[in-house]
Amino acid sequence: MKTKVVKRVYETLRSGWERLTPEAQQAVRDFVKSQRTANGYMNAGGKEDPYYRQFGKVLEVVFSPWKLAFFMPDFVVNESVGRDNVYGLFMDYLSGNPSAERLAEVDFAQHATTNAACCLLVMQQEVASAPDAALVTWLQQRQDETGGFYASEQAPIPDMLSTAVALFTLQYVEAKAQDASDFIQAHWIEEGAFSPTVLDEYSDVEYVFYGLLALGSC
Repeated sequence: MKTKVVKRVYETLRSGWERLTPEAQQAVRDFVKSQRTANGYMNAGGKEDPYYRQFGKVLEVVFSPWKLAFFMPDFVVNESVGRDNVYGLFMDYLSGNPSAERLAEVDFAQHATTNAACCLLVMQQEVASAPDAALVTWLQQRQDETGGFYASEQAPIPDMLSTAVALFTLQYVEAKAQDASDFIQAHWIEEGAFSPTVLDEYSDVEYVFYGLLALGSC
């Protein structure tokens, strides 16, 4: 594995997986299998998508740890994100190209979202050796009384993606978060997956990934 954080993500996913009952594990396996295509995995619209392939391949390793020795992360950036902002910097970091100089130039005010805060805090922990205390507090304040995290200060409801990355990040930088077990349970879909929000009734391999990451970070 290329970075310490990638290793931690895998360990957290595996911990989340092990917290599931045998029946739930089988349901997750079956759901993920149903999302496979000849060359990868489907997106939420049912089309093969290289962005979703990375989530499916990681889950395969989580289900079968013996595959870890042969696994090489393949970081694919969603086209809607790009590589010219904090997310691009984070992808470069995951690929083994950390830069304290570039990190110091990031203006969080331009990317005031939970995901951006998580990216910055993880990189600060590894590259600068100390996370920004004010940014940690900002992230903690995004947590709802249900245990879920909002994507931003303007988001109407908390979601699974933001909750998963926030819980993981706060654990990674050794900061506190409220228990989110009930929130995660509320997003469980009997087919063997996790929904993006409580208003959704669908899922895909990306949200299976986030559900297990959240569960393992509790």
